Amino acid sequence: MKPQKIEKLKGILCRSVEGRYFFRTYNEDGTFTDYELYHTDLEIEISDSDAYIYERNGELHIDHSPRTLGLEGEDHDGIQ
Repeated sequence: MKPQKIEKLKGILCRSVEGRYFFRTYNEDGTFTDYELYHTDLEIEISDSDAYIYERNGELHIDHSPRTLGLEGEDHDGIQ
C-alpha cells in the first residue's frame, strides 16, 4: 500500500469491547471505515459537545455529559 498523507480527517475515536482503540470515519451513505491506531502520540482535538472532564481522586477523566449519563443535577464524578 502506498502511504497517503492525512489532511484533516474527521472521525471518532472508539474503543472496542477488548479495550483497543481505533479511529472510525463515516461516509455520506452511512457506511464507515475503521482504522487501527499504531501512531503512538497522535494529536487529537476534541470538539464533541457531549464530552466533559471529570476529576476523581486527583485523576482526570473524559466521559459523556452529566445529562447523557443521567446524572444531571447530581454531584457525580461521571466515571463508569
